[in-house]
Amino acid sequence: MPEPAARSAVESSAGGVAAPVRWSPTPHHEFLAGLTEEVNHHLRTALTPVLGHAELLIEQQHRIPTDLHPSLTAVMRAGRRLNDVVLGICELLRMACVDPSAVETINVWELLSDELATHRARAARQLVRLAIGGDPVEAHGVDAERLGRAVRELLDNALRFSPERSTVRVTTTAAAEWIRITVSDDGDGIDPADHERLVRPFERGCDPRQPRPGLGLALASAVAASHGGRLVLSESSSGGLEVTLELPGGVRPPARAAGPPDA
Repeated sequence: MPEPAARSAVESSAGGVAAPVRWSPTPHHEFLAGLTEEVNHHLRTALTPVLGHAELLIEQQHRIPTDLHPSLTAVMRAGRRLNDVVLGICELLRMACVDPSAVETINVWELLSDELATHRARAARQLVRLAIGGDPVEAHGVDAERLGRAVRELLDNALRFSPERSTVRVTTTAAAEWIRITVSDDGDGIDPADHERLVRPFERGCDPRQPRPGLGLALASAVAASHGGRLVLSESSSGGLEVTLELPGGVRPPARAAGPPDA
């Protein structure tokens, strides 16, 4: 089986990621992997003593003039923020480049069932029901670890904004040319004007429940783009958020994998 070319993407005016741009697979993957390691090493090496000494100074701030306390707090806050950004950039680079040696044919239904199982306890604590449905489907030329990460981010996002006694639904649909994984919730949704913005790295909505630095949707979008697909945000039938991860090249296997319809 020939190695598929890895892909990057440009943003679509309709939201999400579209218009994949092909590149040479192996050299590019090696370059990005090396760049990620270099960025992580050099910036984290520089940040570690900055944060460490700032923490020591905060512990001893009773010995520092009080008019300097706000500056010290600002240094600490900026250092932590920069640390988050460095980690986020490294993770985005890693998710945005599929290693050709890692791609395989996977049973998407089984992957989704496994991911839902890991969220079952959290959903139960929140009194949220998890449901799975749609077409059983296999995906070809997929990095299972990255696709699993994208699904986890979408489930985490849906559960964070779901009210009690609501449902988070995961649905698969397939055709000869594509497969779609859709995660929808019954939360308050997102203003359509913010759909395109919120798939970009480090963007945040207005809801205080959203953690910084706002990478979940961006990571899922990077995974979709790296496979030549896209991430699309829309309004669910209940008025919540519906996020669809679309990948090229879907095919239906003869039978659905065993398992209950609800996770």
